[in-house]
Amino acid sequence: MAAETYAMHVGVDDSERLMLLGRFYDPNSGAFLESAGVAEGDSIVDLGCGHGGVTDRMARRVGESGMVYAVDASAEQIEIARSTLSRRRNVTFVAGALEDDPLRGQRVDWVYSRFLLMHVRDLRRALAAMADMLADGGALLLEIADVGSARFSPAEADSDLWLSWWYALGRARGLCFDVADSIETELEAAGFAIHRRDRYQPISSARDAKLVHALGFEQCAPAYLSEIGAPAERIEAYRDYLRRVLDDPGVTFALFDSTQIIARRR
Repeated sequence: MAAETYAMHVGVDDSERLMLLGRFYDPNSGAFLESAGVAEGDSIVDLGCGHGGVTDRMARRVGESGMVYAVDASAEQIEIARSTLSRRRNVTFVAGALEDDPLRGQRVDWVYSRFLLMHVRDLRRALAAMADMLADGGALLLEIADVGSARFSPAEADSDLWLSWWYALGRARGLCFDVADSIETELEAAGFAIHRRDRYQPISSARDAKLVHALGFEQCAPAYLSEIGAPAERIEAYRDYLRRVLDDPGVTFALFDSTQIIARRR
């Protein structure tokens, strides 16, 4: 994934959203790593590591005898992760796209990514690159976001305005925003068998849950206007809707569904 194709902001401009996102998803990601069998002494790569929230959990699991490779296409993300995790001696930080062999031929026990594959242009190439990072007997650990599953309840006329713009932006940039619909077929084509799949979707009426979405919307709004021609008045209508429901405890928000997949070569 090239950094310039990423739909969201990077670096400090996305700190608040990533912090809130981690609050709702990091504990479950940690449980996924544990249940998959990531253990002391293992090697694992965190592709699209962002600010390092899951990387830190990996480092604790593999211990000093293990190694975590934190990879991100954005040098800004890597520098924040490096600073945040400076106490971790078992983490190697790499700025680079997953398709460009960021491990330089190194093979690992586990190849992990969370919410990354929707941001790649060529899913098959990305999966092939992941396969090339796996040691014999290794496994892919994927957390796949179905962003279109996010919903407000009770629904209103304006509560889903963002949805068509999101997918239109993905098509305009040639990205895999619909990866949740195709990942199982693509894994099979890449020579993988799925050994387990779980689904997780946090639902909350808390302001922070809705703010994850609101902050993401604001980051994408300029592209909705300039790249896909979303009407400015509809963008403002959606902003008005978000302002109304943000602190309303009677409105719940289902954050996007995450499908967790363990896949091994057939």
